Amino acid sequence: MADQPDPPDKWRVYEGDDTPDPEPPEAGVFPPPPYAQTPHVPYGSAQTSGIQFTATRSSGPKLILAILSAPVLILVVVIAVAIFAAIAIFAAVDGGVGGIGGIDAKDPDDFADLVDKIEEERGTTEVQDVNFYTDYIIVYMPYTGDPGDDRQISYTWRGGDLEEWTRGTSTDPTFDLKEIDTEVIDGMCDPVLDEADGAQKDDCYVFLSKPSSGDEWFRAFASDDFGRSVYVTYDEDGKELTRTCNSQPC
Repeated sequence: MADQPDPPDKWRVYEGDDTPDPEPPEAGVFPPPPYAQTPHVPYGSAQTSGIQFTATRSSGPKLILAILSAPVLILVVVIAVAIFAAIAIFAAVDGGVGGIGGIDAKDPDDFADLVDKIEEERGTTEVQDVNFYTDYIIVYMPYTGDPGDDRQISYTWRGGDLEEWTRGTSTDPTFDLKEIDTEVIDGMCDPVLDEADGAQKDDCYVFLSKPSSGDEWFRAFASDDFGRSVYVTYDEDGKELTRTCNSQPC
């Protein structure tokens, strides 16, 4: 037949193979590839083992720590309560701890004590400004008694010693604080609180200075719930002069 190879000179006899064929793999089960042929994983590293490790922690040490910490916590609480109790006791006796927070800045008696303290520590009661806040007062005064020296120093007073606050310069007029009747400050905040809706006693401050002109020595101030300012001014004897609410006469 055309285009067919010639038959071989000698035919080879086929001998059968008794070795059974391997069983086909179960459906959906594939053998893992060898480690050297691990397939590429785009993100992260390939897992080469199906073995998973699970770490567990014993709650024993935590329980022991909690048991040991309980007495310590109780001791801390007891110490804290004792400290707060001591502070409360000292605050109620002799002007508090070091005099801190033991005054009512707008109380006539505390005002008088301030005058004595300034004279005791500074040797003079010549001042320029006195600001009465809640439980402390700030006093601005000349650094020296030299009229040509414009240096100024201020102190905070909380019932104990004077505490230096600031240093600077000022040409504000001076006046003798001993010549001011400390009783006149009593009640200066009352009309301010009447006009400033929502303001409380501690929201009112009083400022004292010698006027360059006019009679306004004292100015009591507070803000209402909307931040509007209320001022009431007084003369040296504590007589009310003006009331201003949000820059307008009340």
